[in-house]
Amino acid sequence: MQRYLMNFDTRSLPVYEAEALVIGSGVAGLTTAWHLARAGKSVLLAVRDTLFDSNTNKAQGGIAASFGSDDNPALHLEDTLVAGAGLTDRDIAKLVVTEGPEDIRLLAAHGAEFDRTADGRLALGREGCHCRHRIVHAHGDATGAEVARALNAMVAQEARVRPLEHCYVVDLLVHEGRVYGATALLDGKKVVLRARATVLATGGTGRLFSKTTNPEGATGSGLAMAWRAGAEVMDMEFVQFHPTALALEGCPNFLISEAVRGAGAVLRNGKGERFMPKYHPMAELAPRDVVARCIFKEMQESGMDHAFLDATGIGDAAQKFPMIAETCRQYGVDIERDFIPIAPAAHYMMGGVHTDAHGRTNLAGLYACGEAACTGLQGANRLASNSLLEGLVFGRRAAEDIVAAATCAETQAAPRAAFCAELFFEEHGLREAAFSDTARLNRETQVLMTQYLGIRRYAPGILKAIQELSRLSSLREGYAAESAEELDLRGRLAADLLIARAALRRRESRGAHYRMDYPEKSEKWRHHVLDVKDEQVALDEEKGDMSDGNDVWSGRALAVMA
Repeated sequence: MQRYLMNFDTRSLPVYEAEALVIGSGVAGLTTAWHLARAGKSVLLAVRDTLFDSNTNKAQGGIAASFGSDDNPALHLEDTLVAGAGLTDRDIAKLVVTEGPEDIRLLAAHGAEFDRTADGRLALGREGCHCRHRIVHAHGDATGAEVARALNAMVAQEARVRPLEHCYVVDLLVHEGRVYGATALLDGKKVVLRARATVLATGGTGRLFSKTTNPEGATGSGLAMAWRAGAEVMDMEFVQFHPTALALEGCPNFLISEAVRGAGAVLRNGKGERFMPKYHPMAELAPRDVVARCIFKEMQESGMDHAFLDATGIGDAAQKFPMIAETCRQYGVDIERDFIPIAPAAHYMMGGVHTDAHGRTNLAGLYACGEAACTGLQGANRLASNSLLEGLVFGRRAAEDIVAAATCAETQAAPRAAFCAELFFEEHGLREAAFSDTARLNRETQVLMTQYLGIRRYAPGILKAIQELSRLSSLREGYAAESAEELDLRGRLAADLLIARAALRRRESRGAHYRMDYPEKSEKWRHHVLDVKDEQVALDEEKGDMSDGNDVWSGRALAVMA
């Protein structure tokens, strides 16, 4: 796959420059930008749409933290490890659950209005796989919107942060193994974004699938961009499908928060029968991967495209979950009287750009945090409400590391001539072409991923997906992508293949990755799999799997830090 997606010459393009470039305006990106500015660093904050267009703004459930009198970080750690199905990095998880409460206090001190009890303490909810009430929430079911509002207000007060809205970041600029910024389309025009430190906070991959809770921008383009530049990606086979997305004709991509089940709602099949107690001792509060597969099984057995969430027993459900109640009401469902039609939907990418405890990647000058990163916290299945927490903790930690490293001699900017890709393209230039099938292929690849890389997977289907995705990628090879739509497709194809290759490689079922041909968990697969662009992949079509030979397989095993 080609290194750059568009022709450019940095000598002739407008240049925007700062000490740090932060890409993305969710909880991780805004947190990073704010901490950097507070430390005196200038920041370019590049977002493809507007500052409020992010997964964070849509998050309902809350932020997990051990504030309860009967709770502590050790219990939160244990729940995180259980949900992660053996792939969670214990040291990283311990760090997050220990430091996270202070990051939440800081956010509250700067204006975030979390729900509180009559005596002023934080009101705490409970969600799946948590042994305690520890979910901090805002306005019932609008936690993400409140976090986004508070962080945007904090960033707006920092003159050192320069927001660049409608800025589609295309490719990282790398010189001798160090990243110095990126190329981008700003309001459709090519520009260069120069910085000594670049932070990917570009979110996840939900839009690679037909049904998702994610906004339009969640196409995996940031992951693909980092991978093209040589960054390691890890755990890409682990895509979390949220069990309960609203399933009504014409309805938006809308999540029915896990907090509704935490408050007492139960799941019912097409016959109106409650079914989760027969599958798991925690019933509706089992880990998300378990609940999603059980719902999918019940849907298949009933021949229906949805199951039901019954919140009628909660009593004051509309008061506790006003946003959910209002959205359902608009589509003719009264959550206090009617069953809510639901179905699983792509929700969260546990994998991402491989980082350490400071957000650093294998490329100097490149950081990643939030859903775009893979720190090892989430393992094979994310614990509910650990995502906003991770964004707060690693957004801060990445900023702290950038500040600490700012005076190092090796961070000095490389000459602009090093980025003159046009010198290369004069001999091997990307051809220009106006593709007319971009929108159709975006839809078709979503169907392909949903069918073969969804909740249930098996080798022949995964191979079929890989072969078709590889074919589509090869048809674009050597051509420039000059529009946001075409750039999205290129990013999709790369991210799709990263997911599919990892899914084919992992010959077991673990967490969110379920293989019908390998339905059991295997101790020999208790490791992470890394993928790096310049190392080749070969498929053994007869076996329907990847060769284990070191000379052909790109994935590298990484031991779990237990």
